[in-house]
Amino acid sequence: MKACLFAWVIPQSLRLKEDRGAVVRTAYGRLEGWISVGINILLFMGKLIVGLLINSIALIADAFHSLSDVSTSVIVILGYRISAKPADHEHPFGHQRAEYVATLVLAVFLVVAGIEFIKSSYGRLISPRLSLVTWGVLGFVVATILVKAWLGGFAAYIGKKINSAALRADALHHYTDSVSSILVLIAIFGAKLGYPFLDGVGGMAVGLLLIWAGISIARDAADMLMGKAPTPECVAEIQEICRGIHEVRNTHDTIVHSYGDQKFISVHVEVDQKSSSLKAHDIATKVEHELTRRLNAYAVVHVDPIDLQSPEMMILRKLIDNFISASEEIREIHDLRLIKQKDHKRVFFDIVPVRDGIENCDDLEDCQKLIKLIKRDFPDFEIKIHIDQMYTYN
Repeated sequence: MKACLFAWVIPQSLRLKEDRGAVVRTAYGRLEGWISVGINILLFMGKLIVGLLINSIALIADAFHSLSDVSTSVIVILGYRISAKPADHEHPFGHQRAEYVATLVLAVFLVVAGIEFIKSSYGRLISPRLSLVTWGVLGFVVATILVKAWLGGFAAYIGKKINSAALRADALHHYTDSVSSILVLIAIFGAKLGYPFLDGVGGMAVGLLLIWAGISIARDAADMLMGKAPTPECVAEIQEICRGIHEVRNTHDTIVHSYGDQKFISVHVEVDQKSSSLKAHDIATKVEHELTRRLNAYAVVHVDPIDLQSPEMMILRKLIDNFISASEEIREIHDLRLIKQKDHKRVFFDIVPVRDGIENCDDLEDCQKLIKLIKRDFPDFEIKIHIDQMYTYN
């Protein structure tokens, strides 16, 4: 049903393209931007004319809100134009984060517009005045609400289709416009019933909504620019892909950097230490190719050899697993290795703490207990424990 509402405005030549590379994403983003520009110019002109005719500050404020939408849509178009540029020496990861910059600029526009509307509405609240309002005016405002709701749905539909933060932000912007127009409708209808001060109240409410939308959008854009953590679903999908490759026993230390729709992934995979170096390399290559194919990602895979058969390793693993199952401070361990040579005996592994901000083993009481426990059964071994950083996911 949703596709029927929005797909009809997408050119068939674009709909038939299965690829979701930078060129196609830019085409979708610019399409949404230009449609928003055209509709918002028409809404601005209509709201301004009607607002001046009935002397409504709320409707005039909403008209300039629609005009500001033209500016933000132009920013979206420019953002996609920049993001489509190929990588160069100065920007080796490409330009797709221009989407986030465009989103942040859009948010600033919203906040500034909201502050201005609150200032202008305050005067109208003190000295209310509104001309005669007809049912035709009310019908016009209802029509603008429906148009903006459709535009918000269209932006959300395209944003989901190409996984675009900028278009999701623009969709929220359009939905906020619909809510602000509903407030305008209430204000004008209230004035028709003999409460003209509601016009000023409506204008201030529109301003507050703009500020709220701007702050929400800015927070999301800033998160992406500063390196927001991947979603649990994204990490789970990466792990599933890795474990789906034959002879990959487990995976850990996943790191993800996002640049628009493209991801840069590094991950460790565990394989039997008896595998030859050539075979281990082939396994890593298969994982890299599969991550690239399914996630539009550049992937680097590190191979960790693990001991699956030695009796000492089986005893050590059981010992650690039993301890971890009862621990409230340690979520899991990985990359467990036992080296036993004449002059070199060592046990080392990585720990994933339950709490954030843990930097070394001394910060965890259970880590110290685990060292003593291992020392009891392996007294001649040096114990080395590494704490995983927050940017690694397991």
